[in-house]
Amino acid sequence: MRLRAWRPTDDVAAHIAAIYVEYGLCFDPSYENDLFDIEGAYAGGAFWVVEDEQGILATAAVVPDSGARLIRRMYVARRGRRRGLAAELIAACEGWGSFSRTHLWSDVRFRAAHALYLGAGFRGGHFRVLTDPDRSVERYFWRPSSC
Repeated sequence: MRLRAWRPTDDVAAHIAAIYVEYGLCFDPSYENDLFDIEGAYAGGAFWVVEDEQGILATAAVVPDSGARLIRRMYVARRGRRRGLAAELIAACEGWGSFSRTHLWSDVRFRAAHALYLGAGFRGGHFRVLTDPDRSVERYFWRPSSC
């Protein structure tokens, strides 16, 4: 396994779509348009991939957001879970840029991820309902930067 920067040949949309299917979510390419323009959508930020010999195991991105770093698109495939990949991606995101705060939004269906965030010192916050096809509910998490 290795963490590396995203490359144009990486099919992150397929990786994330597979996780959506696992959780019974609808993957609508028109709503997920950032995944088809990683360079444009994450300009000024960073996008990482963790891969093994079978392909993409995990992804995460980070962008500046109102004086903080916003973690986006953190998804770990089933075969990569409970191996420390999410913690490694959080560390990569928090090592990017100089910000006093890190925050993210996470679908309420991802309970194991929420336990990881809380265990890593993130604080849970309010909820929001998205306009995606599933009308997903997400919870806000944040913590002061450890850097």
